[in-house]
Amino acid sequence: MSSNWLSLDEALSQALNAVAPLRETEHVNVFEASNRVLAQDVIASCDVPPWDNSAMDGYAVNLNACNTDTPLEIQGVITAGMEARTPLAQGKAFKIMTGAPLPPNADAVVMIENTAQRDGDDKKVYIDVPPKSGENIRRRANDIAKGDRLIQQGTRLNAEHLMLIASQGTDSVAVYRKLKVGIVATGSELAAPGTVRGSNQIFESNRVGLHSILGEQNVSIVDFGIVEDDEASLKQLFTEASTKVDIMVSSGGVSVGDADYVKDIIDTLGTIDFWKIAVKPGKPFALGKIGETMFCGLPGNPVSSFVTAKLLVLPIIKRMQGELGSTAPLTLNATITCDIKRRAGRRDFQRATMTKTPQGTWEVTPFKSQSSGVMTSITSANCFMVIREDISSLSKGDIVEVMPFHL
Repeated sequence: MSSNWLSLDEALSQALNAVAPLRETEHVNVFEASNRVLAQDVIASCDVPPWDNSAMDGYAVNLNACNTDTPLEIQGVITAGMEARTPLAQGKAFKIMTGAPLPPNADAVVMIENTAQRDGDDKKVYIDVPPKSGENIRRRANDIAKGDRLIQQGTRLNAEHLMLIASQGTDSVAVYRKLKVGIVATGSELAAPGTVRGSNQIFESNRVGLHSILGEQNVSIVDFGIVEDDEASLKQLFTEASTKVDIMVSSGGVSVGDADYVKDIIDTLGTIDFWKIAVKPGKPFALGKIGETMFCGLPGNPVSSFVTAKLLVLPIIKRMQGELGSTAPLTLNATITCDIKRRAGRRDFQRATMTKTPQGTWEVTPFKSQSSGVMTSITSANCFMVIREDISSLSKGDIVEVMPFHL
């Protein structure tokens, strides 16, 4: 590995340290808050449950009157959403449904399976198995007490968070504003899908890939289209983008070809923090800044663009959105099904398929062709098999790290 290449860990650390999380917030309805990042702690405004209630369908009783010989008169029925009009009387029981408030003077609930009605008398109930004190009762605030912190600021909200918020009677929540992300593809050789391709052109695919990968983070995407390899046009584009978006993600033009102008233009307009990382595929990745706008320059090769977007752009965006905690992708361990030899020095993200064994463990098989020009290796794969920088060979049966595309 060249001495001026950063390891993936070093590059990611520098990138995350270089970005500033958003500060602007807004209130949105809970029905619109999915996948947004929480801007302030959610504090419980009420107890859950709000009162002692029955955990079972059965009979609310007082232990002093419970024995297996003497029936209890059924004083009434309490269903969820109603409450007893009078306290439980001595020698009586309330028939009660799950979730219904416990009547005053009751100190246990007997599940219906432990009771019986005899001689056709539906006004009395026998207790076959006497309960213990507090049995089958959910106490007030057993789940949540007023004043508890329910969800921490910086949490990315999903269904369970939103259900918890709604259970407090809250219909809106404070979140950070949506991040504005610009995407552009550079290269005179590119034609937009749906247009007529020139004889020396290929159809451009990176923007739609970026739109899908980054769009999953609930950002606002500004598509700047395709820009030819022309210094003046590219300079105008990036100058305009720096006034409109929080982060600009480009593909192409960051390598060392005669027409690769992007990196130098960003360096002129702002700064380039680093260029070239020790990963395969995806070595020519550039991080920089134009004014207050972050810049990520991805390789033009579609597979390399896909890999670096997953490994570097996604964590940067999550940090900018204010998300707390690890931004690293989920990884699992799997057993490799073949031998591999390779040149050490870069962390290799090989396209592979992972399958579950009957024993519940994972096996992984890398594709024979790992060319970064073979896009079908992404669509046919369901994971990256990760080979660390210092490893030059693997044997069948070795344990390796895998990064699933979807779970």
